[in-house]
Amino acid sequence: MEVTEVMGMTDNQWKDNLRVQLEDWEEVEEFLRAGKTEEALKKIEKVKARINKGLQD
Repeated sequence: MEVTEVMGMTDNQWKDNLRVQLEDWEEVEEFLRAGKTEEALKKIEKVKARINKGLQD
């Protein structure tokens, strides 16, 4: 029987992940403040796709 060890994220990996998420949401916020709704929705779809892919891996 093969045992697979699952490793969690390091503190730095977690913080990098949060930084990427923050940058994504800041970009969405900028689009919305500028009235660029379509661009904001496209960015949201990209973020959702990336999250869904990460959940499937």
